[in-house]
Amino acid sequence: MKRITLGALDYGLAFGVDRTLRNLLLDGRLSAVGCMVATDLWSREFKPIQEVASTLGDKAMVGLTIALSGDRVRPLSHRMAALFGADMPSRSSLERRAMLRLLPDEIIKGEIQAQIDAYRSRMNCDPDFIAVREGLLDRTAIVKLVVSTLSEAEFSKQPVLVNSVPRGLQAARVKRIASKAGFSVLPWGPPLPETDDVEQLHDFLRHHFDGLADMTFIACLPGIADDRLRRDETLKKIAIRECQQEVLSSLRFFRTLDETNVFLN
Repeated sequence: MKRITLGALDYGLAFGVDRTLRNLLLDGRLSAVGCMVATDLWSREFKPIQEVASTLGDKAMVGLTIALSGDRVRPLSHRMAALFGADMPSRSSLERRAMLRLLPDEIIKGEIQAQIDAYRSRMNCDPDFIAVREGLLDRTAIVKLVVSTLSEAEFSKQPVLVNSVPRGLQAARVKRIASKAGFSVLPWGPPLPETDDVEQLHDFLRHHFDGLADMTFIACLPGIADDRLRRDETLKKIAIRECQQEVLSSLRFFRTLDETNVFLN
């Protein structure tokens, strides 16, 4: 039987998303949730996920999604805020800096450490895993900064690194850098298909896990619309979230896993 890590990496984004992720974790329909501590909701939403993590113990993973770019996240460190302002830079601008070797290395490392500290201070524990938002591990310079910071963080138990790069040369490079520093790595698989058609998603799932390595991380984005989500996301994106929520909550989803010999790790 194949083990798959089915996880969502955007806890802290909106109340409807957070509530959905907690329920799916408790019902055994997700195996991992990554918390974004750089959102304005983290200070209010940490307590419920802390309680879920305490209830589930080692039956599920609760980790940290490091956000260095993108919308709805803000710098936590003073130096990052001084350089980029109140909002994180776009992925493309950070990527250009990486290509030109113009990354402010110590500032980036300081921001990563600030986010680790923000997780620890609220959750009173270390994260089970670390992921990086928006696929930024496809830049080796950023991989090295992330792994270097993690190596200096003095975890009581080493978190697993989610390798958010599709299989290939860069994914192998990420694994090599992380493994050399003593971190285990979860390979990245194709995220759940983004469709708003429930029947279509059920059909897709019958073959979605074919050919994947054991413990592959499959990202998803289930959620229920609330006022914040309606303000920040398109109707199409919300429909995709609600479709995934409906499918993952169904008995048919578990039947599909059984029929395809897949076990949620």
